[in-house]
Amino acid sequence: MINKLKIEKLSTESFLPFGDIINKKSSSKELSINQGTTVRHHNISELKLTDQNGKPAISIFSGSPRDIPIQIKIMEKHPIASQSFLPIQNHDWLVVVSKEKNDLPDLDTLRCFKVDGNLGITYKANVWHHPLLVKKKQDFWIIDRIQDEEISSINLKEYHFKQNEIKYIIILIITPPK
Repeated sequence: MINKLKIEKLSTESFLPFGDIINKKSSSKELSINQGTTVRHHNISELKLTDQNGKPAISIFSGSPRDIPIQIKIMEKHPIASQSFLPIQNHDWLVVVSKEKNDLPDLDTLRCFKVDGNLGITYKANVWHHPLLVKKKQDFWIIDRIQDEEISSINLKEYHFKQNEIKYIIILIITPPK
């Protein structure tokens, strides 16, 4: 049986088990810098990037929309480090996350959040999430961990659902441009 995965409104409280929302309101401290011409919204998301000889990296991911309805049939996690997504274009996008059970994604706890195009997110280390989900072509600045210039390393674990486990889809209603 296939179920529709409800798209939830993103909030700091609802996303906290999985990571941080990145926006100016996340800052508990604002600093005036650059001779008073700039406000620094200080430390809005915690990053964990350097364990096991990792180093911080900034990349750009160019996402393309998936076929609709979107079948949720893969999840991934980064056991050692966090990963931040910062949209370049101001387009809304989606994140799907789940809790963990026996070192696998707990498919009964899948949640889908709509993220406003002016917000970023940071996944905590070891959080199961679906690969990038965009409604239209969209680029993201990505801050994550690399090791020895490898793209895939000890910091990526994927879970591909078995056919009988694919039980959630996301139905998007996309309004064509006028």
